[in-house]
Amino acid sequence: MPALHARAIGRDLVRRDGRLKVTGTAPYAYEGPLGKPAYCHLIQATIARGRVTGMETTSAQAIDGVITVLTADNAGRLASTDDNELAVLQSDEVAFRRQIIGAVIAETSEIARHAAEIVGVTYAQAPHDVELSADRADLYKPYRINPSYPTDTADGDVASAMATAPVTLERTYSTAMYHNNPMEPHTTTALWDGSLTMWDSSQGVHSARSVIARVFGFDHEQVRVVCPHVGGGFGSKGTPHAPVVVAVMAARAVPGRAVKLALTRQQMFFLVGYRTPTIQKTQLAADRDGHLAAIALDVPTRSMYAAPNRRTTHRLAALDVPVPTWMRAPGECPGMFGPEVALDELAEQLGLDPIELRIRNEPSVDPASGRPWSSRNLVACL
Repeated sequence: MPALHARAIGRDLVRRDGRLKVTGTAPYAYEGPLGKPAYCHLIQATIARGRVTGMETTSAQAIDGVITVLTADNAGRLASTDDNELAVLQSDEVAFRRQIIGAVIAETSEIARHAAEIVGVTYAQAPHDVELSADRADLYKPYRINPSYPTDTADGDVASAMATAPVTLERTYSTAMYHNNPMEPHTTTALWDGSLTMWDSSQGVHSARSVIARVFGFDHEQVRVVCPHVGGGFGSKGTPHAPVVVAVMAARAVPGRAVKLALTRQQMFFLVGYRTPTIQKTQLAADRDGHLAAIALDVPTRSMYAAPNRRTTHRLAALDVPVPTWMRAPGECPGMFGPEVALDELAEQLGLDPIELRIRNEPSVDPASGRPWSSRNLVACL
């Protein structure tokens, strides 16, 4: 059998897109050569919860260069509204501050933005709830998590181990909200001429095609998604968000003409997701040599360490806030914070080096399944 030769690792390779990117000539979704496009700018809610009771669009529509103003009254019905995030302009309900409640289509981006800013909106406000806490009475158990792991897991008797172990530690940690906010904002250029062509800043063109076809009731053959280059995504561009739906609505409002929609940096904080904040209660039990007897977490993470008694739980709170999404290392990044910091604190309590504590609890098999590792080099890395 011939020896394997590395084709990439350790070799000096020239990136195929390198020259385009360093010379500023790499094309992105917003920059397609499409003749004379129209431009779309979003109108966003200024309340946290309630209903839109009226929108005064006459002044905006009177501006020279404005083509039309989309609202829930004229945007058209979607074929599927199963995903609440994508059910945009389908009702007068406001579920969070800066939700999309309309859009202006105009001859230039400047005209569209100005017209969107002068649309008058009246509301019927409702009480809102935006605070996450661990003692909420309305926390609920999701069916599956991230995306198909069981919500709760349990092995052994954590309570008994915590009651009898010579060394225990209980801590509550929290992780903050993080926004993806890549260098290239989310942008979509859409053209409807009986079929849809979408130049989209997407990390998954096939996913985008499937989602848009389902939401609008198109045949898959009617939808083409093009993504020449992506200026970063960090997970937020893995699936379409509400602005993509609005871009398609706008394209259908001016058939035969491309419509460009680019989010502002401010809009990126509200409309394309973020990593959810978490509150994590972490419990550890160990003998005086540092061998773990119990691990309990309130977050869905698969443990890197072995203990005969393990428990994980995961609960959600429904709040009046923008919709979260994937962010790089979804689940693992916030989920590992609690147990890893707890191990550091336990090491200090035991008078052990934190690395030595981890080595002593290195599992020989997968703690969840009992299966042997195909490969595992954590100790070597430590």
